[in-house]
Amino acid sequence: MVKTRREVQFFLFTNSYSGKKIATYIKLRFQGKKLGKVIKRLSVVFDFNYSQVCDFITSDLNPTCPYKKLPVSLKIYLEVKKELSKLSEEKSDEHSTALEDYQRKLLCPAIERSVGNLLENINDDSEFEKLLGERFKSSFYIYYKVAYKYGLPTMRVVPFILRLIFCNY
Repeated sequence: MVKTRREVQFFLFTNSYSGKKIATYIKLRFQGKKLGKVIKRLSVVFDFNYSQVCDFITSDLNPTCPYKKLPVSLKIYLEVKKELSKLSEEKSDEHSTALEDYQRKLLCPAIERSVGNLLENINDDSEFEKLLGERFKSSFYIYYKVAYKYGLPTMRVVPFILRLIFCNY
């Protein structure tokens, strides 16, 4: 299977917190012809295939992974995005203490959680803390490296992307 940059980019976008947030916002806000225009504009902004974006937003169809075994950097990126999603859900839950625990910061705790999830078979707490500290820095770097390489939105730029897409609607 030949993997193109666009396939990988679209796969990462659809499995990211930012992509899901944008898709949810579009589905809730638009219907009919306006929905088609907004999807078209989103596909132009990210240079995605219109039919793929349309399937992702309207039918919740996610593309399959273009790799048989996901590279470590992409695995770390997706794990961080998964934890960002969990943290944002916890933060919005009225019974959760996540709002007090993390205030406005979500990325650092998400990276810390994802690094902890990826560490396996470690029984000693001091060794776990040492590895967590070492891998936290590299995971932080990898997260931004993957986002930059594939032109993916981070949480900070989602509002700007939404304004860009919806400027005439």
